[in-house]
Amino acid sequence: MFTYQPSTNKITILLFLLVITASSSVKGQLTITFPFDGAVFQRNTSNMATISIAGSYTGGVERVEARLIAVAGGTGVGWTSIDTAPAAGIYKGTLNGVTGGWYTLEVRSILFNNVVSTATLSRVGVGEVFVIAGQSNVQGIENHGHKASVDANARIKYVDWLLPCPDGTCQNVYPPFPQISTLNSTDQAVHIAPNGITSWAWGELGDALLSRFNVPVLFFNAAASGSSIGNWSRSADGLPAAHPHIGIQYANNPNFPYHYLRKALNFYASLFGIRAVLWHQGESDLVKNRNADPNDNTSAAEYRDSLNHVISRSRSHSNKVLLPWVISRVSYWEYGSAPFTDSEVIAGQNLTLNPTDKIFAGPETDVILIPRPDGVHLQNVTNGTQGISEMATSWNTYLDNNFFANATPYAAMAPPSLTLGCSGGTYSVMAPAGAYTYFWVSGNNDISTAFSNAQIITPGAGTYRVYLKDNFGNIILSQSVTVPGGGPTSPSLTVSASPVVAGQPVTLYAQGCMGSVSWSTGQSGYSISQTPTQTTTYSATCSIGSCASVAANIQVSTCPATATLSSPYVSGQTLTIKASNTLIGVNAIRAGANITYDAKNSVTLQPGFLAEKGSIFTAVAGVGCSN
Repeated sequence: MFTYQPSTNKITILLFLLVITASSSVKGQLTITFPFDGAVFQRNTSNMATISIAGSYTGGVERVEARLIAVAGGTGVGWTSIDTAPAAGIYKGTLNGVTGGWYTLEVRSILFNNVVSTATLSRVGVGEVFVIAGQSNVQGIENHGHKASVDANARIKYVDWLLPCPDGTCQNVYPPFPQISTLNSTDQAVHIAPNGITSWAWGELGDALLSRFNVPVLFFNAAASGSSIGNWSRSADGLPAAHPHIGIQYANNPNFPYHYLRKALNFYASLFGIRAVLWHQGESDLVKNRNADPNDNTSAAEYRDSLNHVISRSRSHSNKVLLPWVISRVSYWEYGSAPFTDSEVIAGQNLTLNPTDKIFAGPETDVILIPRPDGVHLQNVTNGTQGISEMATSWNTYLDNNFFANATPYAAMAPPSLTLGCSGGTYSVMAPAGAYTYFWVSGNNDISTAFSNAQIITPGAGTYRVYLKDNFGNIILSQSVTVPGGGPTSPSLTVSASPVVAGQPVTLYAQGCMGSVSWSTGQSGYSISQTPTQTTTYSATCSIGSCASVAANIQVSTCPATATLSSPYVSGQTLTIKASNTLIGVNAIRAGANITYDAKNSVTLQPGFLAEKGSIFTAVAGVGCSN
């Protein structure tokens, strides 16, 4: 009798190769489509914010994790599960309690506790968001010596877009998809959406706030040159009002200048949140008060009532019932004879102040740069008074710690969740139900390119987003969803071991399916456990909605613990016979056969065993079939 004993080295090598094969088979891709690179989200009064994170993936994913790496200020957040049930290529979740600061965002997809793929967003921040409103001394003017942010970490941000006003007629259009820029350029072509011109004082103010709080700052500018308080008050109700300096309808559109502000609040403040509106207006009302027509004057009471109406409408239109406002005291214009300030206008501004109602005092700018080169506008004079810079300093002074403690901000609105479905071979994308108007676009296109206003769309292959407008006019923007070009892809199947001992458990794995996996056993999921008692073929499909892939198959072979082989193997047969314990051979291997006996513990050849000349016989002990 001959007995062949196991080789432990061979066991070690084969097991190592199995692990490598199981973990490197099917890779997927991962993208971040919300938030946007460079976005700044408004922090609360505790210096924290929630950051919504969403995107797309391919292949199989069981959960998605995210982390924040602090770049400048802030406190990093370690790997955190944000979606434990991603579905149909879509994930969405949040990181809560993120402290004010500037971060790199990393996201990774997980399957079988292994990282499938990672994605990175270079910069995202938690900090301050302001909307500027008023007239040209905060809107900005070209070639007035304005400066820009000098922050080395590019943390003072804006969106570069100017609302179109062809031939002087301003358009009721929605802002485009937000592309975040850094306010570090003095270029004359910089436009702080929706109507700002140049970096003006805002890059400097951003740097000043940054030096105090070490958080990024995002600005929007809704100011309008030459506008009177009456223009703002009447246009808040869509009523016509003449431009105080040229006598025709302001902007040839009764919705302006107020609609600059409304668009900033409904679009940008919805996406990013907001701390306050920074108001600086009154110069045009000095001019009105010096007109010959006494009925066209602006009294203190009229200014107060008109500004309160604008504040009230801004709050109701944006559904931010206590939206903070900061009111500058301003009236200076070298018009007519001195004095070039207006006590009625200043009194009206002071009468508006009401910290209990979140209306705070802003800077008194009538004392800055007197006289002024063009009689009205601030300027950084070459080798002279830096008027624009002084205004930035004054804003920083009035936005003091008491203001930040009491001006309760509004957080960004969470992006809507989308669902990818499929029925009858046709994909659908569904947005949340509710009192919304839907604007579906391809890629990152603008609302003006919307191809559908339905809650559910059935598009062809491509990438899509939806803008949702609520009853107040607030816009929220979804993540992107990628619709595949064909039906669901069949999963790639692997097994923890095969062959296996009959009656012993094995794990079956499905990879490469971004939908749900259904097995022939009636089970579902990316992995299942089975206990085959005989060689069995298993199948699985990948489904999105009711659309299923072609089934993928995998065979799991079983073998006995001990077997005695007595039947002969004949010419032409090539076989490997396995056992989890012992194989006993008492049979004949005829010429022309190629036979391997493979057992975990031993191969025993007893009397009666014969390997004829011309046959190939191999005995392997130490492997066999085992879990």
